[in-house]
Amino acid sequence: MTMQLPRVRLPGLPHGHPHHVLSRVRRVLLALAILLLVLPAQAAEIPNPFPGDQVFVTTLSNGLRVVVREDHSLPVLSAVVVVRGGAAAEGNRPGIAHVLEHMVLQGTARYPKPLEPQQVLEQVGGMSNGMTTRDMTRLEVVIASAHAELLVNVLAEIALRPLLGEASFHRERPVVLAEIQREADHPLAYSLNRAYLLAFRRHPYRFSPIGTIEDVLGMQPADLRGWYERWYVPNNMSIVFVGDITPAGAVQMVQTAFGQAKARPLPTGPSADGEVEEAHSYAHFQHDIPGAYVVLAFPAPSAREPHAMATFDVLTSLLCDGPDALLPAWWSKQGVSVGKFGIEFVSSRQPGCLLIWAHTTPEQVGKLHDATLTLMTQLAVSPIAPEQLARAKQRLLTGFLLDNETYSQQAATLAFYEGLGDVHLAMRYVPSVQAVTAEDLRTLIPTRPLGWVTVGQRPEALP
Repeated sequence: MTMQLPRVRLPGLPHGHPHHVLSRVRRVLLALAILLLVLPAQAAEIPNPFPGDQVFVTTLSNGLRVVVREDHSLPVLSAVVVVRGGAAAEGNRPGIAHVLEHMVLQGTARYPKPLEPQQVLEQVGGMSNGMTTRDMTRLEVVIASAHAELLVNVLAEIALRPLLGEASFHRERPVVLAEIQREADHPLAYSLNRAYLLAFRRHPYRFSPIGTIEDVLGMQPADLRGWYERWYVPNNMSIVFVGDITPAGAVQMVQTAFGQAKARPLPTGPSADGEVEEAHSYAHFQHDIPGAYVVLAFPAPSAREPHAMATFDVLTSLLCDGPDALLPAWWSKQGVSVGKFGIEFVSSRQPGCLLIWAHTTPEQVGKLHDATLTLMTQLAVSPIAPEQLARAKQRLLTGFLLDNETYSQQAATLAFYEGLGDVHLAMRYVPSVQAVTAEDLRTLIPTRPLGWVTVGQRPEALP
């Protein structure tokens, strides 16, 4: 299972892997250097990895959506089942969606042994993984395309007929608890999770998708079965295919394997209105690490505002990527010493957060906070220079292209945006970024934080 550790917001990288900003920057710079060697001096044209005429989308009569990007370059097929129900659908019971993601692989009606669904795929060379986020649950598989029918049938078993037995639950729960503990022991992940708690006062986005030890210990198999019956329904699912398959072949296999599942009314999700508090509050959390992590949480747009979402992606590139990144240069100019730093902005179905984080000494926490707010305020007044904006967009789109090189990466990206409610966001991403202007940035940049946290050694000068 993929643990939701912090990451820089990178379109096409919806997976939750630990991120290292400097190595990410080096990768993008290397790609840009290659582009500049082979292209004229003007801005390089970045191809769209998801042209609209190459992505097929249809909906079955039971509401199940099928997305196909056909590519016969390799005899490989990547598929993702998307359930548009993640941690935010749990209300105040965090962790159910994550535990359920583990449990659906622990045995089904046709494959009742522990992890047998995975093993069936592995026996023919397949690889599988699960992912739970605030907005969705994803089950991902890559396999030789000769086994496409087996793949679809196993996915139908996992999604529609999991056993969710008590013995499997008690066997898998320690695995989940170990994941939660690893995240709690990761100081940056802990810091970002605390910032979410401060930024969202009522909305369930405040909770980490992985859950808490207390909540998981308090769960029973009946809790999982109830959540499964509400959200794992065909009209709340999509299947994304990328690779050696035709749209007609994919639809036929999905219709055979999933077509008998009945649509059901969906529960009402959390309201997006009035849930993010406009309050600049502060909290400190003691942690046995040298120095202190500082995280500032700013309001951010949702997938219902695709142009604003693309603008925020450009903003992350301007602030943290490349040799002309604004944040480290500004901090240095203001005499603030910073070690690790970065940004988290994960596109979300409902309004989310832009998190700016840095590691510094306890004595410099207040100075870093004030300097960051000053920079954001200045950017809201003074437009970015055209050359700097062009470089930021180029870096961002180069990264988007590099992060969608493989079938599995492409399937993950399409599934991510499908989970947000509109796979066409992926197809429109490149032109959306290209359309971002300096005025868009100046108008949309957030200057008032929702809150901020420090984790580590207590900054004595602060409350």
